[in-house]
Amino acid sequence: MQILDQAVEMIRKQGANGAPLAAKLEAIAACGDQAARVWQGYLDNPGASGDKYTIVSWIGAERAKQLYTLSLEAHALVKDVCAAAGNRARFLVLDESPISLAYRGLKDGETGTQAAQALLAEQQATNKHLRALADKVRAIKSVAAKPVAKAKKKPAEKKAGTKKKAAPKKKVAARKPAVKKAKKKAAKKKAAKKK
Repeated sequence: MQILDQAVEMIRKQGANGAPLAAKLEAIAACGDQAARVWQGYLDNPGASGDKYTIVSWIGAERAKQLYTLSLEAHALVKDVCAAAGNRARFLVLDESPISLAYRGLKDGETGTQAAQALLAEQQATNKHLRALADKVRAIKSVAAKPVAKAKKKPAEKKAGTKKKAAPKKKVAARKPAVKKAKKKAAKKKAAKKK
């Protein structure tokens, strides 16, 4: 399913939490498992032959309806996965179904049983691919969960056993007398002006 491949790739690039989406992909695969059982049920008990035009005439309307209902369930889940991919996913076309339906015509010389075998194999391959996508999404680490890279520690400046020399203290006391002297001169000038 190309649409799900693209959506999963977009989600992977975003670094979103993959656990909820993996559950949705697993649910789509579960719908596919049910569809595979419908196809296998037909192959186990094929019944009367149908016409040379459609598969539905071979498997029956009831099985075709079950497959279509499963397709609708899966389609809603596919939409959810695409919505999780964000705004860019709105360009994805939802025309593919993860469920092998019974509404295609038979090829020249093909029987309904042969078509059912091909569609069962296709469904099983799709289910396997969906589970692989679920594993891929599950492996995505959330951007928020990624640890912040710590700055590299600077190598020790001196080896153990050597003492680090203390930096000399600044002499502030040397400036204080100059300030006091300036204040005394200013006071003497004021006193001299008053006389």
